[in-house]
Amino acid sequence: MAVGDAYKLEYKTLKDPYTGVEFLKLTDSRGNTIHPYFTQPLFSSNGETILLTSDRIGEWQLYKLDIPDRIITQLTDDRQVHPHAPCLDGRNTIAYYWSGRLLKSVDLETLETSVIYIVPKGYLPTILSITPDGRYLVFAFFEEFELSSLKGRVYRRVYHRSLEYMYRRPRSLILRVDLKKEEVVPVWGESAWITHVNISPVDPDIILFCHEGPWHLVQRMWIARVSTHEVWPLLRQKRFLERAGHEFFTNNGYVVAQYGKRSSPSSNDWVYYDVFINPVGEDMKRYRYPYLPPIHIKTNSKGDMAVGDRCYPIVDFKKGDSYIGLIRYLENGKVEQRPLCRHNTSWSRAHHSHPHPIFTPDDKWVIFSSNREGCCNVYMAPVVWE
Repeated sequence: MAVGDAYKLEYKTLKDPYTGVEFLKLTDSRGNTIHPYFTQPLFSSNGETILLTSDRIGEWQLYKLDIPDRIITQLTDDRQVHPHAPCLDGRNTIAYYWSGRLLKSVDLETLETSVIYIVPKGYLPTILSITPDGRYLVFAFFEEFELSSLKGRVYRRVYHRSLEYMYRRPRSLILRVDLKKEEVVPVWGESAWITHVNISPVDPDIILFCHEGPWHLVQRMWIARVSTHEVWPLLRQKRFLERAGHEFFTNNGYVVAQYGKRSSPSSNDWVYYDVFINPVGEDMKRYRYPYLPPIHIKTNSKGDMAVGDRCYPIVDFKKGDSYIGLIRYLENGKVEQRPLCRHNTSWSRAHHSHPHPIFTPDDKWVIFSSNREGCCNVYMAPVVWE
C-alpha cells in the first residue's frame, strides 16, 4: 500500500457469550492495527472518521477509517511513526504525528504533509494534544538515556526502566504551538521526567502534565499556565501512601484521574477511586470502587459515565480482567459497573495491545483495541447498560 491507497473492510460481528452483546471487529488482521492513546482526540467532527495506526505494511503508519463506509485509507509513508502519539484536529481534518524527531501534519482530505517542528537531538517526544478548534498543539520532550537496566527478564525490564528514568531526572521541556501564528512557546522545563501533556479543551492557557514514574513514588499531576509560566501540583499526594495517574480532561475542562490510597507503605490494602477535580485544585469529587478498578478509563461527553478495560461489578466475577466495562458515577460517591464484552487481550507491549477503550462522540459506541485473535485489531461495541 502507498499513501492514498484505500480499500473496503468487511466488518465481522461477534457475540459475547456472557453478556449477549453483539460487537464488531472493524479491521482485518493485516498486521497490528490500533487507535492512538486514549487521551487524544481521534474523531472527525461528525464522528464518522477515526484516526488509526497500523504496521500492516511493515512499519507503523497513520490511517483513517470512515466507519459507516468501511473504507480504510493510508495517510502516511514515513519512518519511525509513533503509534500512540498522533492526534486529530477533527474540525479541520488534520492529523499530527511524530516521525522520529519530526513533528508533522497530514491533511486527511488532500494528504498533504508539512513539518511543524524538529525535536533537538538527544531528546524523545511525548504524545500530542490539541484544542477542539485545532489552533493549539502541546507536547513535551525529555532527555534520552542509555539505560543500564534494559537487561534481564522481560517483566523486570518494564518496571526498572520507569524507576531508572525517574531517578536520573531527565531534562524535560513542555511546548505549546500556536498553529495559526506559527509560534512555539516553551512553557515549562525542569530536571524531571515529564510525559502525558494535555491541553484544556476549554482554556488553551491551561496545560496538564505529569511527572512520570511509579505512581506512588511521584507527585503525578501538575498544571501549567502558559501566559504566566506558573506551575502547581494538582491532587497533592502523600508519597508511598497515595497514587494517581492516567489523567485526562473532560469536555468541560475538569481533570479525571485514577486514584488509590493505602494505610502504610508496606500494605496492600489499596482503596481505589476515580477523581474529578478542576485545574485550580478545587471542587473535587471522588467515586469509590468496591473492588478492583479498571486499568484505564475514559469518560463520555457528559462526564457521567466512563468505560474501562477491566470490570469487577461483584467480587466473584472471575473474568473481570478480560472485560470491557461500563461505569456509572452515583450521587453517593460510588460507582456502578456493568460488563460489556470481553476484550481478551494479552496486554502485549510488542503488539501495543492495551485496549484503551473510548466512546464515540455521540456516546453510543465504545472503540477498543485487542490482540484476541493473534495480532491487534480495532473493535466497536454498542453502549448497552442493561
